[in-house]
Amino acid sequence: MRVSTQVRLVHWAITAATALLALDVSLSAAALVHLGRQHFRLVSEAQVTRVHTDIVNTLAVAAVSVLALAVITLFVRRPTNKVRVAVWVAAPLITLATLCFLVGGPQWAVAPTGEEPELLRAEYAQAVPDWYTNLHGVTGLLAVALLVFAWVFMFRTDLREYYIDGSSDANRGYTSWVERTGGP
Repeated sequence: MRVSTQVRLVHWAITAATALLALDVSLSAAALVHLGRQHFRLVSEAQVTRVHTDIVNTLAVAAVSVLALAVITLFVRRPTNKVRVAVWVAAPLITLATLCFLVGGPQWAVAPTGEEPELLRAEYAQAVPDWYTNLHGVTGLLAVALLVFAWVFMFRTDLREYYIDGSSDANRGYTSWVERTGGP
């Protein structure tokens, strides 16, 4: 596979992950608006506060992730080793944060045990609606898969050479710090 095709694959994977996380930001914002419009009689204030906090945290992490990935998307086609390092650092961190917020989401704050009355279970379902849980899960997992793909793809030898060769002078290839500075 040509190097330009590999760079395009990484670029589109990161772009798609950015779009999915941006969708997750809008889903979280919609869930916050939905939660704010609800009037609960049986759900405790502590549970509502925890749901609100979990959704706000998810929204904040996804928004920061979108910004970081947008910057990486702008520069990923440039042959510089800094882009490669940025993908190596950002992709696993964003992946880990996204997975943590998928696993420990707001739905656990109002998870029914089966012993609640029907009205309380209905209020639990309104606090964190199924559409949010399902769409948030799908978009998060797809974004994680794309980021893992891009991260692993950056370990390919030909991509490593592409990013290292472009990061130094025009035709010299990689030079060590000692060679560039003239030694200690």
